[in-house]
Amino acid sequence: MARIRWPIAARRRWLAGLSGMVLAAGLSVGVSAAPAVAASATTVSVDGSSPGLTFDGDGAISGGGGNSRLLADYPEPQRSQVLDYLFKPGFGAQVQILKLETGGSGNSTSGAEPSFEETKGKIDCYVGYEFWLGEQAAQRNPNIKLYGLTWSAPAWVGSSFYNANGIQYVLDWLGCAKQHGLTISYVGGWNEHGYDAGWFPQLRTALNNNGYGSVQVVAADANDSGWSTADAMAGNTAFKQSAVALGNHYPCSPYTGSGSYTQCTSTATARGLGLPLWASENGSLDFQDGGAPMARTDNLVYLQGRMVANINWPIVASLYPDVSFRGQGLITADQPSSGAYTVGRSTWAMAHTTQFAQPGWKYLDNGSGYLGGSSYTQGSYVTLKSPNNRDWSTIIETTRASGAQTVTFGVSGGLSTGTLHVWSTNLSSSDPSTWFVKNQDVTPDSSGHATVTLQPDMAYSFTTTTGQGKGTATSPSAGDLPLPYSDDFSSSARSSQPRYLATMEGAFDIQPCVGRSGNCVQQETPARPLEWGGFNSDTRPYTAGGSVNWTNYQVSADVMNKVSGSAGIAARVQNAGEQQNNGEDPSKVKGYWFSLRDNGGWSITRSDFSDTVVTLASGTVSSAAGTGSWHHLSLSVSGASITGAIDGTTVGTVTDGSYSAGKVGLFTGGYTAGDQFANLDVKPLAGTSQTVTVPYSTTGSGTNQWQYSGSWSGGGGNTWSNTAGDTATLTFKGSYVALDSIVYDSQGVVSVSVDGGAATSVDLYRNSTQGVTAPVFTADGLDPSATHTLKVTVTGNKNSSSKGSWASIASAVVGTPQSVPYSTTGSGTNQWQYSGSWSSGGGNTWSNTAGDTATLTFKGGGATLDSIVYDSQGVVSVSVDGGAATSVDLYRNSPQGVTAPVFTVNNLDPSATHTLKVTVTGNKNSASKASWASIAGAQIT
Repeated sequence: MARIRWPIAARRRWLAGLSGMVLAAGLSVGVSAAPAVAASATTVSVDGSSPGLTFDGDGAISGGGGNSRLLADYPEPQRSQVLDYLFKPGFGAQVQILKLETGGSGNSTSGAEPSFEETKGKIDCYVGYEFWLGEQAAQRNPNIKLYGLTWSAPAWVGSSFYNANGIQYVLDWLGCAKQHGLTISYVGGWNEHGYDAGWFPQLRTALNNNGYGSVQVVAADANDSGWSTADAMAGNTAFKQSAVALGNHYPCSPYTGSGSYTQCTSTATARGLGLPLWASENGSLDFQDGGAPMARTDNLVYLQGRMVANINWPIVASLYPDVSFRGQGLITADQPSSGAYTVGRSTWAMAHTTQFAQPGWKYLDNGSGYLGGSSYTQGSYVTLKSPNNRDWSTIIETTRASGAQTVTFGVSGGLSTGTLHVWSTNLSSSDPSTWFVKNQDVTPDSSGHATVTLQPDMAYSFTTTTGQGKGTATSPSAGDLPLPYSDDFSSSARSSQPRYLATMEGAFDIQPCVGRSGNCVQQETPARPLEWGGFNSDTRPYTAGGSVNWTNYQVSADVMNKVSGSAGIAARVQNAGEQQNNGEDPSKVKGYWFSLRDNGGWSITRSDFSDTVVTLASGTVSSAAGTGSWHHLSLSVSGASITGAIDGTTVGTVTDGSYSAGKVGLFTGGYTAGDQFANLDVKPLAGTSQTVTVPYSTTGSGTNQWQYSGSWSGGGGNTWSNTAGDTATLTFKGSYVALDSIVYDSQGVVSVSVDGGAATSVDLYRNSTQGVTAPVFTADGLDPSATHTLKVTVTGNKNSSSKGSWASIASAVVGTPQSVPYSTTGSGTNQWQYSGSWSSGGGNTWSNTAGDTATLTFKGGGATLDSIVYDSQGVVSVSVDGGAATSVDLYRNSPQGVTAPVFTVNNLDPSATHTLKVTVTGNKNSASKASWASIAGAQIT
């Protein structure tokens, strides 16, 4: 129970004061004067008379595959907030080039992007989410450059992408992009599969002949440390002339951790081609730790390799946290159910370039170089000028600096000598308030000179332009997708991805059901794709989702084998496509798989990282034979017990303790296009707890989200109002809901109802000047498969002892807890033990003998204590796992006793055994008539 160390009103005022503060550090300013501290000195000659190469942009990649998958399922407004941080000018990363995967239904690193053309000539432009992402990017920044690239491709293309079918695939993808209203600026070849010197001229000709003359070719997107593509171009004029730029992957080294990327090289041959050189894929670094390497590479690609574009992989870590390359990108957004996301330092490192220089600006070589000397030991800087030949920006990073650095700007060549606006980011800090901070302006003297002192581990931007900014949108708290969970796919758009399911191989999308009404999930891939990676030959299509923390549950779905083969459901799926040895092989996945063949044969198997599949049980159900017929499969996992049932009849029960938690999945045993799935359902098993906490700040119109009407204010762990009629409504799924509020001596009475039923008056007053977060209302026994609403209404009323009529919402716990009544006694887990003179009846046990105890032993992530409260109750002492005791007052200003939650604890280790101990103190507050203690039960969450 989190205590607040001063009255809530004071805390609210304190938080409000903080919101207006800006902390800036790391910059000392002087004008044509030496700094007060010893520092290495550098002169930056900002001379506009001799520009260098043209800047083509900083970008990021959605593809290589599945890294953007979950973003499409995010609720509003969080989805738009993430998109704004990625693309909106003056808000965040302001990505200038967005590379989109064309999709080929084969795993392309962190998942599989569905193909828009599984069979040649049969095109569906609305599968997947890449075109949607391109639309969102272009809406926010019409100047963004979109770039298409292929990783995998459907089988009909052939054994290589470098053929006529590959060119047709690119043309067809461009046709879909046009259908979405997208302007594609660039296309590439076959990601990291070298080059075909004859194919690229053929692609250029095909683009010209089919109305895509404005689409430029980037060759060859190879992972080529020796720049061999440049060698080929040097001896092949047609190859060279087919491309507008030479794009190479990972030209920077070393390639590991936050200390990576200190050398970004090209070859003399590449530089001599006369083509722009691009680092067309860099990155593969954590969204936080990648900040410093990104700041370095944004400068070093030009300084060391004369590269004029730098494109980060990936753009966003919107993939489940058990998939390879988790956490890499500019932002993490891996909780679509809660809407939680985190903007990383990489976002702001990129912003130091993208918000200060635009494609088409020119590098100024005299104003670009290394801090403190001619080699890269202390930091780096680049200067670019605008096409208006007046404005300019200098971007400086000090990530290798051993101490303070003094920089003197000297401006000439017709460039502006006006005020310099300064922004900085502390790349070694974990405090977001130190990232992308507006510092005090710098004003050059009459001769155009200004001196500043910079600190290590920083990124700085100095500019004569305006319009930069830092978005203020904030994420709600994280929370797992609660159980029970079900989806009949009725609300899903045709061709879209099934909500919360992320495909690792093959393609699963929403299509009309065959042989029944409604929508179904259909596996679309008819043959093994042209894979991007060197995977095992026994890959199979599967899609997985939910929560990596789900433990004991039953997953079920209706399954139909459209063609000969097998299809099924999976449980406790873990580390799907985890990076192993030669790549991100989708066949290397842990989990339990329950399949049904068209001949009625079934099996329960276990897979592991070695791509070993062990059959745990198998058999045949003749009544389930045949194609085109629907059957209901369920797979239950409880502890080490695994049970499969077909059409309601158990066919196999096995014991296997290899995996204790994981996601659910749908799969086919091969590339059997047309197989379908309906009515996915996941239920917690009896005796298990599946709950989630929904903080007050998780807002939206979806499940497990709050909606507010009126004049609520937020901060300090809650939102509050004292305006009668204001409401807070939580939409949730589960059999149980518990409302938590901050309670103290200025709180009033709220009215609480569930599903529009009779309202209950809940008094938030407690006889204390210190506010504490406490449970104030519960409801259970609800239909776990239905969607419910909890509505809290501010009444403006209070009891006579209260100093105010404030209402507070801190959070709610929803789902299916395990109930342990007071009468469940014993020495085992989830049982009560009593010492002293307790009496029982009427739904509780009671005592007023000081020193009597009631101890609950339980397993779970949290617990809520329920007691009967009324005007003759006293104060009890509650402790968890032998820790510090909390005083809990059971008094309520009513002669009628009601069962109410009185104490809650969360964030415990769910795998450990815990104790909750209630001690009778014999004390009471002055308003109570007696000092009774009561135990009604506990909810394990």
